[in-house]
Amino acid sequence: MSDDQDDRLPEGRPRPTPRARPAAARPSPGPRARVAGSRRDREEPVTPATAPATVELPASDDVREDATPRARTRRTPSSAGAGAATGTARRRLPAALLVLALLCVAAAAGGGVLLWQRLHPTHVDPEILAAARSGIQAVYAYDYEDSEGSVQGKLDALTGDLRDQYEQDLTDGGIISSYEQVSATTRYEVLDVGVQQVDESQESATVVVFGQYVLKSVNSGTQPAPEGSECTVTPEGAQSCVQTVRATLVDVDGDWKISELTVLTTS
Repeated sequence: MSDDQDDRLPEGRPRPTPRARPAAARPSPGPRARVAGSRRDREEPVTPATAPATVELPASDDVREDATPRARTRRTPSSAGAGAATGTARRRLPAALLVLALLCVAAAAGGGVLLWQRLHPTHVDPEILAAARSGIQAVYAYDYEDSEGSVQGKLDALTGDLRDQYEQDLTDGGIISSYEQVSATTRYEVLDVGVQQVDESQESATVVVFGQYVLKSVNSGTQPAPEGSECTVTPEGAQSCVQTVRATLVDVDGDWKISELTVLTTS
């Protein structure tokens, strides 16, 4: 293009400036500094400067496969204290009920023991047993050679209504007359005495007496014992029969007397 043509460019249009040619061995520019919030930062994930080291754990049942620590929820002192107090209260309630039940059982057992001891005292006055033995022997004793003394001995062993009844029956002459006619003698051989009940003050007692009632008369040795009875004929010609009686004794001015008498078994 000639100089004339350049001069003929439209007026007001700038003349183009020739560009500089690149150098032959020019180093490539380094990465530009990134501006926070740029589009490239939003699109590309940020790689951490240092990756966490991988820890290899031995294959064991006690080691969890996921070794990543988990966040633990920490209890506040107030919530932990409230839970512990509630659990303690729940444990104390059954324990209190158990203690109450045991106390009730112990009270009932103690009451039963006291009642049993009241009805069956561990200590019994020996005079009660001796009086029961001698009293029963006196009531069943009779000798036709001493009829009056035998009757008085029976009455001395008795008291109350029972004594009045015996006195009336023996003085009427019916039983005593029959004994005198056959020359009878009677006795009671005591084998054992058992205490059934003694009151707390030991002023009254009920006993059971086991023994043999023996009757001898002019014809007792010639007659056999009734069939089916528990009586036998002794070598001396008397009839001996098993007899068990229950007697109630009371203390009368320091002496034990029989106030009730019941025949339990007789042959």
